[in-house]
Amino acid sequence: MGLHDSSAALVINGELIAMGEQERFSRHKRANNEAPIDAVKFCLNCANIRFDQVDVIALGSSQKLLDEWHGLTEDEIKNRVQLDDPDRLFPKAIFGYTELPEMVSVPHHVAHAASTYYLSGFHDAAVLVVDNRGECTATTLYHGINGKLKFIEEFPVTESLGLYYRTASQYAGLCGKYRNVGKLMGLAPYGKPIEPTPLQVQDGNVNFNQLEDIGGLRGIEIPPKRTEQLLNYYKKNCYPYAVGLKDDVMAYSNFAASIQKSLEQALVHYCSVLKEKTGSEYLAIAGGVGLNCSGNGVLADSGLYKQIFIQPVAGDAGVSIGAAYEIVAERHPELINFKPMKHVYYGTSYSDEEVLKAAKESNLKFEVLSREQVVDEAARMLAEDKIIGWFQGREEIGPRALGGRSLLGNPKKRETLIRMNNIKNREIWRPLAPSILEEKFHEYFKGPQASEFMIIATKVHEFRRNEVPAVVHIDGTARPQIVKKDTNEIYWKLIKRFEELTGTPILVNTSFNTDDEPIVHTPQNAIKDFIETDMDGLVINNILFRK
Repeated sequence: MGLHDSSAALVINGELIAMGEQERFSRHKRANNEAPIDAVKFCLNCANIRFDQVDVIALGSSQKLLDEWHGLTEDEIKNRVQLDDPDRLFPKAIFGYTELPEMVSVPHHVAHAASTYYLSGFHDAAVLVVDNRGECTATTLYHGINGKLKFIEEFPVTESLGLYYRTASQYAGLCGKYRNVGKLMGLAPYGKPIEPTPLQVQDGNVNFNQLEDIGGLRGIEIPPKRTEQLLNYYKKNCYPYAVGLKDDVMAYSNFAASIQKSLEQALVHYCSVLKEKTGSEYLAIAGGVGLNCSGNGVLADSGLYKQIFIQPVAGDAGVSIGAAYEIVAERHPELINFKPMKHVYYGTSYSDEEVLKAAKESNLKFEVLSREQVVDEAARMLAEDKIIGWFQGREEIGPRALGGRSLLGNPKKRETLIRMNNIKNREIWRPLAPSILEEKFHEYFKGPQASEFMIIATKVHEFRRNEVPAVVHIDGTARPQIVKKDTNEIYWKLIKRFEELTGTPILVNTSFNTDDEPIVHTPQNAIKDFIETDMDGLVINNILFRK
């Protein structure tokens, strides 16, 4: 419902049935200023229900709390977008209702916390929400216990780790139009953490003591003022003493390493506080900073918790899930079943007939194969160092492609990384991730915890690194996705067949899109990217295109 990353999720009897991200439908990356109209329509159609059959609409933010924090004047209130305006979110002309279902606003961080706790599988969990901001808050600590979220402590926007990291990305010239702050994480291993940073963990607290206190400002004035302060600090203290020299990006590598290390220290601190206050053996994380794979790897290696769950839709798109689950927990606690989220395939899918129609309309040559032939032919192409688009089953939710809408390659040659980054219009130095058969994880990776969601960085065994150089970052890490046969059988079979041909149970996997567009959503999107880029093959359901 917010001003970016809008989405809709449908929960029925405590089960997540469908989720859609508006950007996939509109093809506008991050769906800035877009209501999730198409996403809502998809969710309703997926369950074959009408809008007026919905019991409760849960919104993942509170306009009231936001307005109070912003401290807006009457004129400013008149000119702002009203996030909970039903006419904007659910136009009658589109949804055809006579009476709007009950609409409830869930505070943003509560929605984030609910999205990870109720889908973690943990009855008792320390819960960390850390992002840029949600209403008046940037970091919040909760204790999830027996189906309830117990508030522990919150930290204001002046101490925002998300804002801190985003502004650092700006300084390095990596933030860009779509706020791709993860690029800074990819640059960090090229440097050493030797630059000064304004973020410190001292005397048991996270602080920005080197910056002037701005807590007395109106809320709406705090983010731009803190951004200005941080950029000025970096220009004065951090090499190369200039903002956004994109053509000299490696000059920022030590800076990136320093920012990343300070972020990791802050995350470990908050998780240590949570451990002390909850006594829990399990940790659940949400919020945009939860997408920092390297930070998650540090937390996994810290030994603070037996197991960590990071909501795969940790960013703001995930609050639609959390808002719905928070209402379920409040009104129907008996429906909270503590089943862990095992996959992310809650998006759209297309029938073989729909795919065949799109193939014919493309005027490209194609082959109609059996499912077994699709797996065999795709594996052979990958073994021959071809790059293929892979479009199968239901679409993934969240920012990571996990074998539903993926661009795939051979990990055994470093050249694969170069080609795939070129296809996607990404910087060559950015790493790509491996998908590996679940049962082979520990043969290749040192990490104490495997992840289905490509969200925890871990070390690659030294003796394996020269076998899969396309997925090993400069620091010897990767962010692997384990693939289970019972959650994505055809993708598991593809990797298994690739292993039979090459001896390696891993594929390079990145999202199927170019850098300025959302992940492909329709067969037509996939065919367009196939035509316009240098990929060698495209598989959609049982149809194979070759260059």
